[in-house]
Amino acid sequence: MAAIKFIVKFFPEITIKSKPVRRQFVKQLTNNVKQVLREVDKDIQIQRDWDKLVVSSELNHDPAAAQLADCLSRISGIAYFLDVLEFPLGDFDDILARTLQVYEPRLEGKTFAVRCKRAGRHDFRSIDVERSVGAGLNRQTDADGVNLSKPDVTVQLEIRDQSLYVVNERHKGLGGFPMGSLDPVLSLLSGGFDSTVASYLTMK
Repeated sequence: MAAIKFIVKFFPEITIKSKPVRRQFVKQLTNNVKQVLREVDKDIQIQRDWDKLVVSSELNHDPAAAQLADCLSRISGIAYFLDVLEFPLGDFDDILARTLQVYEPRLEGKTFAVRCKRAGRHDFRSIDVERSVGAGLNRQTDADGVNLSKPDVTVQLEIRDQSLYVVNERHKGLGGFPMGSLDPVLSLLSGGFDSTVASYLTMK
């Protein structure tokens, strides 16, 4: 059984902060994620990078993945997170084979588009991956063809250095700043609507 792996993307407002503030917010978010997910897996592994967190678990995939995803969806500071399968980066034929494992049953009778994000040094471009994998999926599945503007299914791939991540599912995060990263705020409410609405919008 493949290990559970999530790529966690930060709330955009975190990424535009100065380096010291961003570092502080990401550290707080990492601690929050670790504390919450340890209730599901006491051996949860979290790798902190500049633009993301990589969460890994060796628990049985089906029940644990759903529990971990539910926990992540309720942690503030996360824009979205990806449920991924990780593989060593091979040639284009290998990338196609890995992608087929996940997406072949999903493409039957549906249009699709391949989207690839890439970081690191490679002798190919992201669009080269998209064209090669897209052509292979079109040949080797029962898909209804390619539609780059409004596909029924978006095939998502990420390449980081020598690792390939095939995105199984994308989950929406709660957004906002990590709990515990900001000082407390006292809001005074009068008898009218203005202060109440202003306090609500500030909290939101």
